[in-house]
This record gives sequence, structure tokens and C-alpha cells, in this order.
Amino acid sequence: MKQLRTGIIGCGHFARKHAAHLSAIEEVNLVGFCDKDAERAISYNEQFTQRKGSIFTDYQELFSDMDLDLVYICLPPFAHGNEVELACQHGVNILIEKPIALDMEQANSMAKHVHASGVKCQVGFMYRFGKAALEFRRYLQESSSEPKGFMLGRYACNSLHSNWWRSREHSGGQLVEQVIHLLDMSRYFFGEPIKVFSLQDNLFHRDVESYTNEDVSATVIQFASGSVATIAATNGAIPNRWEYDWRLVTKEVTADFSDSNNATFYQTAQEGVPTSVISGKDDLYLAETMDLLEAIRENRETFVPIDEGVRSLNLALSATLSAQKETPINISLP
Repeated sequence: MKQLRTGIIGCGHFARKHAAHLSAIEEVNLVGFCDKDAERAISYNEQFTQRKGSIFTDYQELFSDMDLDLVYICLPPFAHGNEVELACQHGVNILIEKPIALDMEQANSMAKHVHASGVKCQVGFMYRFGKAALEFRRYLQESSSEPKGFMLGRYACNSLHSNWWRSREHSGGQLVEQVIHLLDMSRYFFGEPIKVFSLQDNLFHRDVESYTNEDVSATVIQFASGSVATIAATNGAIPNRWEYDWRLVTKEVTADFSDSNNATFYQTAQEGVPTSVISGKDDLYLAETMDLLEAIRENRETFVPIDEGVRSLNLALSATLSAQKETPINISLP
């Protein structure tokens, strides 16, 4: 396959992970960096292409000038505009970080353009690529019993983050911007949700100016399969550590995940409860990129297509609405 002319929109801290991988992949040619802060785009160009790329502060010019094959959209949630639409109009394949939007109208519009254009689109729910997560998903698909169960998830950190992140108006809140990864994993294992109830509050940052996000939340999800998930999150735990884990319980197996790559499986339906340890060190960011490149080569759907980004966002926004209304919310597919 020819080298894919690739651009990055949003040259912040998070995009650096992607740029490091893309610059090392032979079939990728990083040719353009776009950020409203030109200095950040210049820094990326110096670090990852030895100044061979082009610098933009307007992503419309990136698309019109660079004849791209692939674009990585690494914008904060509030900063999304029509970059997906433009990528589709120019036939440019996409990796877009989560959450893909802050409202369902924009998310559905993105999906509409992706489907109409036929470009390949990968959403950045990288936890799905973990070795242990893939193994448990395989077990559910091959299980002779009903694929239903219980998930108990935890997400914990303690950081002020960026100014935009502290504002619910700009980030959507901790559940929407961070914990959406665990909401997505609950869908990955148990299918589509039908009801959600969430309690959220700001307990630890009320004296921080412009901090309007929740910093504690407890969310209960019911799925069409009969499964149930409970996900707790906080931004008031151990400073500058980002931790997530979960337990999955089914009729035959309980699995304790220390992260997406690593878990212990307990065969609870067997005498003596045999255990097995799944241990992986896969770079999940690289895995989602390699899958996207393979999808382009083979003209197949990506592992995490745009519809998954839409549906997991719908669940996160429904949970936030539940907290605001203090009542369970029935969920229909977007």
C-alpha cells in the first residue's frame, strides 16, 4: 500500500501518543499539523517529521491544501466543528478521539457523513483492544449460557486537568470525557443499554473557580440483555494517578480486570474454581492505529466504527441527564 498522507488536528498532550506511533510506521507519511496555537503545531512538526510537514491553524486549509489520505482528530470535545464532514467530503479516512461530540445532533451528523462517504473511521475507544478484554468478549460470544452478567467498574484520578476540562460546558463532565471509556466497555460486553440512573456531585472542588464538572459519580445501567453495570468514578482520589479497573460476573465466569490487558478469570461453575491469568502488554493506541490501517488496506469496517462512538456518547449523555433530572432515563438507540 502507498504511504498514507496523514494529518493531525489538535496538537495537544494526547495527540502526542498517536504522532509517535504514526511517525514510526513505514506506510504513514505525516505531512500536516493543525492547531489554533501555531507553536504547538510547529513543535510537533519538529519532533515528528524534522520540519518536513506543513503547519496550519485552520483545519479547512489542511484539507484543501494537503491531499490527505488519513487524519487524526484529537480535539477537546467543545472544539469539534465540521472537521469530520470535511474529511468525508475529501475522502479522508479518520481516527477521532472520544467523546466525538457533546450533543447527539452533532454526533449523528458525523455518522451520517461517514456512512455516506464510505471513508474508514476509527473511534478512540482503545480499551476494546486489550488482550484480556478481547479474551472475555470471545468467551461471551462462544458461551453456551445466556450472554448476560454484571459489571462493577471504577475510575479514579485527582487532577485539576486543563482549564477547559473543568468546565462541563466544554468537556461534558468527567463521566462524558473520561469515564465514557468504561461506559463503552459495558456496551462492548453486554450490548445496548435500555435504562440508566446516575448520581453526580462536586464534593472536592467547590472552591476551585470555574470548576463545574462533577468529581464523584455513581451510575447504574440496565441492558436489553438483562445485564446490569454499576460504574463509580471520582476526581478526588490519589493525585496525578489515573486508575481504572472492573469486575465482570457471569453465570460461569468471574473476571477481575486490573486494566484492559490484564485480568484473572475464575471458572466459578467448575469444581475447585480453576483460575487463569490473562496478561498483555500491548500498546492500545498502536493497536487501534494498526487496525485502522488494516481496514483501509482490506476495505473493511474498523474495529470501533463511528456508530460505536455515537452510541456510547448517547449512554454518557443519558447518564448526565439522569443526574440533572434525578430520575432514571430510558434509552433508545440514536
